[in-house]
Amino acid sequence: MTLPSSSAATSTRPGAEPIFPNAAAAATPGRPPLRLFQPENPATALGLAVSHLMTKPAFANLRFGDWSRILVGQINRGHYRLVIDGYNEMQGFIGWALTSREKAEAWVEGRRGLTYDESLHGDCVVINAWSANSNKVNRFIVTQARTMLGAYKALYFKRHYPDGSTRPMRLNVNDFVEGHD
Repeated sequence: MTLPSSSAATSTRPGAEPIFPNAAAAATPGRPPLRLFQPENPATALGLAVSHLMTKPAFANLRFGDWSRILVGQINRGHYRLVIDGYNEMQGFIGWALTSREKAEAWVEGRRGLTYDESLHGDCVVINAWSANSNKVNRFIVTQARTMLGAYKALYFKRHYPDGSTRPMRLNVNDFVEGHD
């Protein structure tokens, strides 16, 4: 899928250009206000993810090589979703890896990263990318993640705070699926 080229972007903020710039400026009737999207072309997916995430301080300050490897791995495995609004603008992103409990524990504690092969299969989900432009988008991602990832045993992720600290997080999937309404 190739994105149409146009100068009809509705925003000048980097990463906020419409996914399909030739689309009508107003939200299309019948289109959900938020939806998950996964482009057919991996290069398009990577460009959209980078365009969105590069504006977020938690991602903008990461080492390019390391972060590129994570994004390319997520996209090549299909372990990601873009969140698009009714105006075809990207509002969020979630990316993950599937791995064993042992490897997920080592990752969340900062003892090691995950290789591509270690991220293909497992009963645990490592959420290593999550971005939401608003609380509404965040709630949408939570709801969708419950459906997509509910069959696994545990979720692992890291909370990054403005003061530079990081908190390792672990959730039993049953607690995640039943909580946060």
